[in-house]
Amino acid sequence: MKNPFRFWMTSGVAIMVAAANGGRSFAGEERLTLTRVSPYDVSDIVQRIEKSAQRHGMHVLACLPQQVDAITGESRYIIVLESSQGGTPVQMETPDAQPDLLLSVVLRRGAHGGTEVFLHRGALRDLPEGLSAQVQHDLADLPAMLDDALAA
Repeated sequence: MKNPFRFWMTSGVAIMVAAANGGRSFAGEERLTLTRVSPYDVSDIVQRIEKSAQRHGMHVLACLPQQVDAITGESRYIIVLESSQGGTPVQMETPDAQPDLLLSVVLRRGAHGGTEVFLHRGALRDLPEGLSAQVQHDLADLPAMLDDALAA
């Protein structure tokens, strides 16, 4: 466990939008890890994740589009999940850092079709102090929830 500058639980859409659209948002390449590639398109994956999250005791709070490149039109979708205790965990590493949405998944259309699925690199190994057992479980269950969502 670590002690970030700030950690809190929220259901507020404003903080989710700020995290998704900030200058150094969590969706920055250096902070994401490609975890899976699915043959399904993005809209199908969103629906599959929503159903799987419910089976795992979570819900989708928001599905936020994020334009990455205005010239090419490349975009991503950030799916923010609500933990089984309510709210979603947010942390800031430093006073000037963008908020990190720990319980979230990033989707991007693959270069050769299908959908690439990304997770926040440190979400599972560098948990902030003060997380309840339920939220720790939900974060640890995130890969299994994705496996369930992407199963054929």
